[in-house]
Amino acid sequence: MNEIRRRDQLLSWTERGLLTPGQLNSALAPEQPQPTAQHWLQVLDRVLAFFGCLLLALGVIFFFAFNWEQLHRFAKLGLAMLALSGFAGAALVVTSGSLAYRAALLGASLATGGLLALIGQTYQTGADIWQLFAVWAVLILPWAWLSRSVACWVLFWGVANLALVRYLAMGNGWFSGDGATTLVALMGIAVFNIALLLLFEIRSSWLPQTARVMQRLAGAGLLSALSLAAMIAWWHPEQIYPVGVLGATYLLGIPIYRRLRRDLLMLALQLYSLVGVLAAGLARLLDGTDGFVQFWALGLFLLLGSAVVSVCLQRWHREEGV
Repeated sequence: MNEIRRRDQLLSWTERGLLTPGQLNSALAPEQPQPTAQHWLQVLDRVLAFFGCLLLALGVIFFFAFNWEQLHRFAKLGLAMLALSGFAGAALVVTSGSLAYRAALLGASLATGGLLALIGQTYQTGADIWQLFAVWAVLILPWAWLSRSVACWVLFWGVANLALVRYLAMGNGWFSGDGATTLVALMGIAVFNIALLLLFEIRSSWLPQTARVMQRLAGAGLLSALSLAAMIAWWHPEQIYPVGVLGATYLLGIPIYRRLRRDLLMLALQLYSLVGVLAAGLARLLDGTDGFVQFWALGLFLLLGSAVVSVCLQRWHREEGV
């Protein structure tokens, strides 16, 4: 209804000579215009380039898996190094910073992981899987930095977190050991992700200006680890410090991403995390009561909490244009 009134008002002003036809067209133009054919072609080029390199790298890996017994170890290593050299060489030939350049470095990053896995399997080095992921993350870090590609940085984030999770699981036996050990492991994951979050907030030039993927992934990793640690801490009062750390994160993060950075997704992650942690605290408070009461109390709390968060996010989006 408001749009109809606005359109009628603009037409009235044009008829009275207060607006020119050009001004009328500008005023009636949608705030978010529909993508043109050129936009679709750019998206298609990007999808085909990155998925082409991804499928090519995976094809090399599956080729080794299918012909493992038939190939000599030197042939395996030679082919893997040839694939890696091909991707790296392509990045040297094409224009730096272009779509093909970023896609080639993504392929080189994937081929690096395949080569490391091949070396470990062929020579039986005895290295744990976390060492493979850690070395892989270190080796692809320069390529992620050079490419300034979202895909390469996402791969680095995933590999680095897998290395950290696997290391903590091997060294401490978390989730199978005591609560204190588990909390220490989760806090270690949180520290890594908050360091990555701060790094990309400070050095946002490492990615395209419109891309905030790494900040959001690091934020999701941080909140996942801290939220899980806080939920566990409700059952270990002597180790309640994760609740305080998470509370400080909310007190800092919510104002920052509402006023300074204006990131609705980061706000949503924090608020829904808060609902989950409070629900775990309520479950601890109701521990020992009737199961029916627990079920309905927790269900009602989650529904009301999620509704309040949704209303807040919608209001902030309308009022502040987050």
